[in-house]
Amino acid sequence: MITFTDLANHARAALARSGPVQSEWRADPADRVEWAAARFDGGDHAGAAEELVACLDGWLPKEFAAVAPRVLTGEQAVRVATAALDGEHPYRPLVSGRNDPDHAVAGTLARLAAGDPDAEAALLRAVLVVRPNEDRGLAHLRVARISAVFAVLAEAHVGEPAYLDRWSALLHEDDRPRLAAAAALLGPLGLAEADRRCGTVEDVDGERLVVAFRTAGRFDDAFALAIRLGSNQQQRALLTLATPGLPAARAKALVAAFRKCPKSGRGRDEQMIYQHRFAQLFLALDRVDDALAVLSRMRDCRVSGYGPGPLARELLRWLGGRREAATPERLRAVLDVLADPRVIPQELAAVVVEAVPLVHALADGQLRAELVDVRVPRLRARLRRVRLWQLLADVGLGAALVDAGDVTALDSVCAQAVSGPPEVRLCLVLTRLAGRTGLLARDRELFTRLVGGVLRDGGWSVADALLATLDAEARMVVPDAVAALPAVDHRRVVVPVARFAEQVGDAGLLAAMLDAVPDAKNARRVAGRAAMALARCGELPDALDIARHCGLVSGSHSGVTSPSPGSSRTP
Repeated sequence: MITFTDLANHARAALARSGPVQSEWRADPADRVEWAAARFDGGDHAGAAEELVACLDGWLPKEFAAVAPRVLTGEQAVRVATAALDGEHPYRPLVSGRNDPDHAVAGTLARLAAGDPDAEAALLRAVLVVRPNEDRGLAHLRVARISAVFAVLAEAHVGEPAYLDRWSALLHEDDRPRLAAAAALLGPLGLAEADRRCGTVEDVDGERLVVAFRTAGRFDDAFALAIRLGSNQQQRALLTLATPGLPAARAKALVAAFRKCPKSGRGRDEQMIYQHRFAQLFLALDRVDDALAVLSRMRDCRVSGYGPGPLARELLRWLGGRREAATPERLRAVLDVLADPRVIPQELAAVVVEAVPLVHALADGQLRAELVDVRVPRLRARLRRVRLWQLLADVGLGAALVDAGDVTALDSVCAQAVSGPPEVRLCLVLTRLAGRTGLLARDRELFTRLVGGVLRDGGWSVADALLATLDAEARMVVPDAVAALPAVDHRRVVVPVARFAEQVGDAGLLAAMLDAVPDAKNARRVAGRAAMALARCGELPDALDIARHCGLVSGSHSGVTSPSPGSSRTP
């Protein structure tokens, strides 16, 4: 068991061992926001607010959107939102390159300002400013931030339609369509009133308003608006209106409207996106045979990810939730599509691991035998050009046999997966399945090598995808797996693992990453996670001391204090 004192000392030792960083190094903005959240969770609300306000001195990461409304409340939230209006934050996205309302910093500022009339008005005046080139090529940036603010403020004032008049008074005639983003207020009023107030409902706000009409019980208004939208927005909006049990007349109108729905282009990908969504519409209406008919007509769609392979998997998932509908004929129809050359090998490889066990679980005895003897070999033959793809077909069959009771059915595939340079994707799939096979107890070394095969990717998303599937016992192999990695992979993976360990409260794994960290910059990021863990548990003196050395606190310095006595409680 790792005590708080142990964890703090591991962090200080890592910082001392790694030495100083270059003077221009700065803590990651997301780490600074998460440090503020950790202080808040540990009960230091004033300190958390101070840290979060300090984050306004630079670019705001997406984490700020979730943390700020939790940490900053009341008058303090209003002050922060108002202060932010003097800089660039109201005009920036939370994610670089994502210039849609969902990623606008202005939406987060609206959550902080909501409820204060003066702050709301000041924010609206700020986002309505036309900045350089926003009357031409960059107009979409302005639209996104205004829509974000109206959407949030409308949700804060549900049931108070008088706000629509107040906001309209701030708008120039050309900006009237922007009010459509206030969907939470316009939904109960209906489409005619929305048109009267907004003039035109544009695509950027249309889908949100369709959902608001539907929620308010105004299906006809939602439908009428949906068929006015652009191609992609219209397809998605119609799909949101499809639900099981929908009255026959409305279901018929939805299908007819979708048949007439324009595609976004003449290319194959655009055509197949439309077909995929059409099949989803049929599934939402419980019309599985119509969805199968759409699947049978689909062709290769290698760019968008909307090809027949993903749709086949979606159909099998749908059948998995409705076993009475999973007839052998329908299952064979899906398998026929997967074996067809129209499903390109890389797309088949992406779905075969899930598709085969789904069919096996739903099939009768005859189809199960056919699956093992004929169907899977046929799929494997289609994947023969790439060893990884062939092994994924074997994993699919092995997973089906594991579900049927043979816990050793995947052992040979696991051994093949680590016999040469490990394939990250294959190792990830096998590691996820290993919990059902008891591989850790039966062959700890093989399990550790699979984990290492995943972690050598070094990516945050891959590390999270792996670690989230491991229980506390399985996570005990992670330090050994990390230690066995080549130096370049080792350096990249310690921070994602430490981040996960801090988030789930695994102090032992976090301490192991502190011991393994190979360089000064990563030492500060990993030690910063230790500071967050300590702060969440109320160990603020040690947390603050370590956080300062990691650049998480304003006025940080580069020295490292010696290990100090402290609480012996375990995290």
